[in-house]
Amino acid sequence: MKSIVNIAAQSNGNVFSPPEASVRDHTCGTAVAHAMKRTSLVCPLVFILLGASIGAKAQTATGQITGTIKDATGAVVPGAKVTVTSEQTGFTRDTVSNGSGDYSFALLPVGVYSVSAAQQGFQTAKQSGIQLNVTQVARIDLQLAAGATTQTIDVKASTIAVETETSSVGQVVTQRQVTQLPLNGRNFLQLLFLGAGAVQTSGEQGSMRQGEGDAISINGSRPTSNNYLLDGMVNTDTSLNTPAVVLSVDAIQEFKEQTATYSAEYGFSANQINIISRGGANDFHGALFAFDRNDAFDARSYFQANIPPLRQNQFGFVIDGPIYIPKLYNGKNKTFFMANFEGTRIRQGIDSLNLVPTPAELSGHFTTTIIDPTTGLPFQNNAVPQDRYSRLARLGVQKFFPAPNVDLAEGNYRQTTSLPNDVNQQTYRIDQNLGKFGTIFGRGTVSDYSSQNSGSVNVPLGNNFFVEDTTNWAVSHTHHVRTEYRKPISLRLPGSDR
Repeated sequence: MKSIVNIAAQSNGNVFSPPEASVRDHTCGTAVAHAMKRTSLVCPLVFILLGASIGAKAQTATGQITGTIKDATGAVVPGAKVTVTSEQTGFTRDTVSNGSGDYSFALLPVGVYSVSAAQQGFQTAKQSGIQLNVTQVARIDLQLAAGATTQTIDVKASTIAVETETSSVGQVVTQRQVTQLPLNGRNFLQLLFLGAGAVQTSGEQGSMRQGEGDAISINGSRPTSNNYLLDGMVNTDTSLNTPAVVLSVDAIQEFKEQTATYSAEYGFSANQINIISRGGANDFHGALFAFDRNDAFDARSYFQANIPPLRQNQFGFVIDGPIYIPKLYNGKNKTFFMANFEGTRIRQGIDSLNLVPTPAELSGHFTTTIIDPTTGLPFQNNAVPQDRYSRLARLGVQKFFPAPNVDLAEGNYRQTTSLPNDVNQQTYRIDQNLGKFGTIFGRGTVSDYSSQNSGSVNVPLGNNFFVEDTTNWAVSHTHHVRTEYRKPISLRLPGSDR
């Protein structure tokens, strides 16, 4: 008697199918043990590959498509070839449904996909227009109808997808929302308020990084309990817990706010804001933009003598598409790029009332009793002798205190000045389809930020300065691995010629 034992291990992204054995005789226990012994050299390699794919799951800038292949009667269809295709870049991956008819594509970049399944004796089933968001596990079940494989049934995906595979609580903000919703200052953080439970509170995040960070509380948590990720990498300024890099809205593909029951791979904070940078596709896209805001339509408040000046300019460009060099290289379906620059120049005027020492007080003459700390007795005529002034005090009197310029109950000095806020940010990204070796992308972002806010009446020495230079880069390689090992074993029973 001959019996064949098939031992197969499959790694599909981060999905592992355990070995299966098919035996036809009670004596095959020895055969199975023998086969497992012979595969002992192969299994370590398989598990190394599996470990690499499982470790890659921590790169959270991806999604997953999973499902089950069935026929018209509802029976599962094992061994069907399943192919996923990016409708934007032409990238494809394929796998085979297992014995339960299940398949899975892990670590897929965010985008729009189609999934097809083919099996001998059945028509090809296809579902297109599948929008895959960051951290989403989309279930796409396909049904095969009897017929020739040359026939294809194409079903368009529903525009409303219900998350059925995970219990994560969150909200995705799409590229259309990011680019088309009005944003004061073009800061995507304002879109966090689209989700329930997000409010802006007071905190140093907004005062120190004006226009770049805000004190945002989500579901009652502290503003410092937000963790920002950019393409799966930590993008949190740990001193303020604001985004270290605030991408231009034109460089954002989408982002997802997760507030409860998310995967343990995140940790760190109560809320996760996962940002995905924009990549190129087979079509060229580009834009030049310039936004201007000034004080032309501003109103003067009751306590202001004049309308504070305001000049706010934001400008830049974005371009993406396939890398194409005439007569040398055509990167369609293979190599894509995205380049973005955004500059911000803000001059924000302030008009405030303050209280400063009068010239008489600066010379040491006061209207109230002043006690000599060395004797415990009042100074004569409430005047501090000039020879009691330290060198630092004399310098402060001469240099650091402006003279009063108004006489109002709210103060005797009106401060009018303009505070600068300058930002330069540039982002570059390249995606490469490596065929059977997977995909790889690299992105680099450089941001220079500087701002000033009023700290005292002395300008500019009394201003608070905040300067930050940030570089954020990421390189990610995703490789789909499927290994299969089959070992035929011949068994001959004693006294048997079969």
